[in-house]
Amino acid sequence: MLTRWIRTFKSIIILCAVLVTSLIGVSFAASVPMVTVLTPPVTQGLASPLRVAIDPKGDFYVSDPRIGGVSKFNSSGQRMLVLETKAPPQGIALSDNGNLFVSQGDSVVILDQGGTVLGRLGSGIGQFKKANGIAVDAAGFVYVVDSLANNVRVFNSYGQFVRTIGATGTAAGQFSMPTGIAYDRSANQIAVADTQNGRIQFFNATGNYNFVKSIGTFGVAPLQFKRPIGVAFEYDAAGKLSRMYVADTFLNTIQVIDPTGSGQFLAYIGKNGLANGQLMIPMDVAFDQVQKRLLVANGSGSLTMYGIDGGVNPVVTAPVTLTVDPVPANVNSANITLSGAVDSSARVTVITNSAAVAAPVVYTSATSWKCNVSGLAPGDNVLTVMANNSTGGVSRHSIGIVYSP
Repeated sequence: MLTRWIRTFKSIIILCAVLVTSLIGVSFAASVPMVTVLTPPVTQGLASPLRVAIDPKGDFYVSDPRIGGVSKFNSSGQRMLVLETKAPPQGIALSDNGNLFVSQGDSVVILDQGGTVLGRLGSGIGQFKKANGIAVDAAGFVYVVDSLANNVRVFNSYGQFVRTIGATGTAAGQFSMPTGIAYDRSANQIAVADTQNGRIQFFNATGNYNFVKSIGTFGVAPLQFKRPIGVAFEYDAAGKLSRMYVADTFLNTIQVIDPTGSGQFLAYIGKNGLANGQLMIPMDVAFDQVQKRLLVANGSGSLTMYGIDGGVNPVVTAPVTLTVDPVPANVNSANITLSGAVDSSARVTVITNSAAVAAPVVYTSATSWKCNVSGLAPGDNVLTVMANNSTGGVSRHSIGIVYSP
């Protein structure tokens, strides 16, 4: 009896060794995330947040039609500036050089970091019925969802119209009121929230932009959606795609999905409610790779943040030391020069409230700066000087100047 037990035990050991050996090099499915509600939510200067974009440093941008522009926040959630738009902003995306694409109904405006209009997408063959979500791929191509035309318009890095993806319908590769869009850099694909069809559709971002696959169906169960409206991707330390997050504006939840193959449901994040961590008409979702945070544009007027697998909000530091040299309150020239001092670790930005243009800030020493402002508007002008550092410190000064030609 003992001899037979020993033989059986040896067999089990050998089987386990074989299994372990066979599993070496095998990629395991994405895991269920550990989610923490982060405090406080971002509420300063937000009224109706729609879309969120994050830059490589972890600073983020939020489009908000009720405030009439796009708010830029540092990684600590402090608002740094507002880029005003002439029409209500919708979708937003960032290019590699930091320019901002903002959809505004029948066109997409291109802004620099100071809010100056550099150009537009959407003239002639590239006109929109209702420009919505925007994504930019690794080659600089720009993808704009046209919700009313039920397609995606593609532009090259020079802003030239390339082609249209999709058409009206329910078949694979067709759309019904698409809204959000995201670029998956690991597979070089774009993912489109096909909102009224209750699914996320994937297309190649090269060649003929062929349909690849669809994840989700219409419904209320896992891997089903009522109104998917925003998509975001999370990558591991090696740059491999690990999870996809989908905001459902009707169900007030975020679905976490392993996007490989036809998709595997991992978890729900959020539920209906007004408390921090709860969602009320979520409009978009973005993943912060720097801080390991999920950012959700909450229709209740806030940006709700969740730590993923230990992600936290960065610590807010003391304000940056910033001084501005005195300037006259009344001038008879449309051009002036601002100057001052700032901490050596901080960067300065000058924003105008009119058609005046602030040139890039020049640093005359480690702690001295100056900026030429041209084209002051006749009458009242407000110039805002802001300084921020990488750890969240912010200071600002507003200067009122009356230009009398």
